[in-house]
Amino acid sequence: MPVVVMLRPAAVVSSAGGSTRTPGRDARVGLAFLIAVLVTVSGLHVLLRGVGWWFALAGLSILLIGVAALVRYFARGRRYLLPTLASSIVLLLVLTVFFVPTTALAGIVPTGGSFAAFGRLVQAATRSIDRQSVPATADLPILFLLCFGVGAIVIVGDAIAVSFRAPAFAGIPLVVLLAVPSAVAVGLTDPLVFVLAALAFLLLLWVGSTRRQWRVSAFLAVVVVAASLLAPLALPAVEESDDSGGSGSFSMGVNPVLTLGQDLRRDEEHTVLDYSTSSGEASYLRLVSVDNFTGTNWAPDRFDVDTRNTTDRIGDPPGLSPDVETSTDTTYVNVGPLTSTWLPLPYPTTRVDGLTGTWYWDRNGLAVKSTDRTSFDEEYRARNLVISPTPEQLAAAGTTVPNDMQRFLALPANLPKIISTTATEVAGGASSNYEKALLLQNYFRDGTFEYSETAPVENGYDGTGMRVIARFLQEKEGYCIHFASAMAVMARSLGIPSRVAVGFLPGATLPETDHGRTLYEVTSHDLHAWPELYFEGIGWTRFEPTASRGIVPSYADQSSADVPVPVNTPLPSAGASAAPQPTSSATSAPSDSPDAGGAAASTAPVVGPVGWLLIAVLIVLLVLLVPAFLRGLRRSGRLRALAVGSAGAGVAWAEVLQTAEDLGVPVPPTQTPRDTVGLLAGGRFAEDPALGRLLDAVERESFARPGAVGSYPGIADDTRSVLAALRSSAEGPDRLWATLRPRSVWRRILHPFGTEA
Repeated sequence: MPVVVMLRPAAVVSSAGGSTRTPGRDARVGLAFLIAVLVTVSGLHVLLRGVGWWFALAGLSILLIGVAALVRYFARGRRYLLPTLASSIVLLLVLTVFFVPTTALAGIVPTGGSFAAFGRLVQAATRSIDRQSVPATADLPILFLLCFGVGAIVIVGDAIAVSFRAPAFAGIPLVVLLAVPSAVAVGLTDPLVFVLAALAFLLLLWVGSTRRQWRVSAFLAVVVVAASLLAPLALPAVEESDDSGGSGSFSMGVNPVLTLGQDLRRDEEHTVLDYSTSSGEASYLRLVSVDNFTGTNWAPDRFDVDTRNTTDRIGDPPGLSPDVETSTDTTYVNVGPLTSTWLPLPYPTTRVDGLTGTWYWDRNGLAVKSTDRTSFDEEYRARNLVISPTPEQLAAAGTTVPNDMQRFLALPANLPKIISTTATEVAGGASSNYEKALLLQNYFRDGTFEYSETAPVENGYDGTGMRVIARFLQEKEGYCIHFASAMAVMARSLGIPSRVAVGFLPGATLPETDHGRTLYEVTSHDLHAWPELYFEGIGWTRFEPTASRGIVPSYADQSSADVPVPVNTPLPSAGASAAPQPTSSATSAPSDSPDAGGAAASTAPVVGPVGWLLIAVLIVLLVLLVPAFLRGLRRSGRLRALAVGSAGAGVAWAEVLQTAEDLGVPVPPTQTPRDTVGLLAGGRFAEDPALGRLLDAVERESFARPGAVGSYPGIADDTRSVLAALRSSAEGPDRLWATLRPRSVWRRILHPFGTEA
């Protein structure tokens, strides 16, 4: 009876102790470990906002495990060191390219500066974690720390589970990740994630453990689960941040006004940045303007990234006439521990140089924002305009409101009566918007109102909504955001377009200088908000209503001789009905602005939900194509080995059988090579000399002693010819699926106890 040739290549002998390695088993264990990682990482959702961080960590995990699998596939016996080393190098390159590309050679190869930047990112992440409350925003430093930590866990766990064949012990690094929420607070652990992680760990044990290891694996599983649940009880409690502690960092989110009161009440004062100007004059530094008043709060416009809006040329300020006197100044800024995606800049800035990372300016407010980092440790030079309108020019603007400014008049229909009534009583009878603005500013600064950062904060008094403003007008006590939002809303009720700017006061003069320029220091106590009102021909103009704070601009300082002292002529009927009504809809915000949930919506990544869905689909497709990639590598490797004479007819025959299996032709494992030829082709190859030569070689090799019969010249070409004939005999769809979804690979991946290829 003829000896049937082996249909599958032999297992590769490892140099480590002579044990055999099976690529199919390695792939299954690696896939099971990847599933466990993805499930475990999702448990961090109780600590972090959004989903962008999960996709980043998932993509990184897939990449690292995939690289280790490919190296392990080709490394043969050198499986302990090379896969781990390769994935470690890839992790380093990923961290460099995505987080500190400007410090690397060609943006890829890390340098000493790259490692120094890594250290600064770790420090910034520590401060950001200390600064934020749960759930926190995964800003750039935190995302770096996540990628570094999870990447290290993936590399170590993959080495333990696959290279050292101890999947039970691979649960140890996973439980470190699973226990993070419990370490913060016992009640934070998501039970569903915990159950899914336990099931994923059991899958890893089932796929990777031998029968002899099951008892040890089960014991370790119990220890791991118990430790992750009980260890937090023995640890000191982690207090949730109230954002008022003495952290050395200072964070400004997408909508800075929401936590401005908490930021101002921080016990310790910290330097945020220092700056100097070529003119020597101090300046307000603006982060962002918040334009949309929903009634519940002020919220910024949605920041739609336009990649053409680079900082080497920022657009002109809207509404500015060439008749208004302007001069240019240059501001040199050195940012300290400010973790804001918005850049502190004088308004209006026309150009910014020296930035790292990717920054774009926004057409609506000319603010500059990054999509991939924060302002932490930035040093840059901003060229800006100094606009000096005269009181006559402001008065000449009258009450004109251009059509494109109508949305800055929007107010909710249920605005409390005290707001519109007070606005009318204070300034409703003035003849121009400029005089109305002066009257409103003077109303808040005449001594009736008091500045207080410790004003009552219960019942949402820290907010910026219309009920908070109404209470502020009654209490006559609050801090900058109350003054700014009250004046802005009252200005809108009088027909003046308005918005609220958030940034920093000019700061204090330092004794030292910077290249001969006066140096100013800005601290956390200089955080400030002020209203900006729009006047046709001048544009957005700053006012300062906050009592005892800030600097009143010269055009609004009534102690100056050329600034008029306006008179509020009583209207025939004082009240809300007598106030000028906004020409825009008072019942809803404009269609392109967020609604009451806009602040939360605007914290979403720039990519948006649809973008993340497309990325997720792309990742899934790439993962599904990995078997096709591996199959192509195996085929090319076999043909190359046949061409150089290092493989025999058995390798060629194994490739023929796998190609048949990929095409959907079942070949029973008990078939002889000659019977298999008849089954595959049904006589197609009867006159084909390539098939005849290959079949003869296979049969001779089957009966000969190992190594006694070598391959013949031209066996690689004959194998290619047979494979081409096999593919041509199949239907088009079968050939396509054989390429994209090779059955010979998927069968071995999905069957835990299958024989390896």
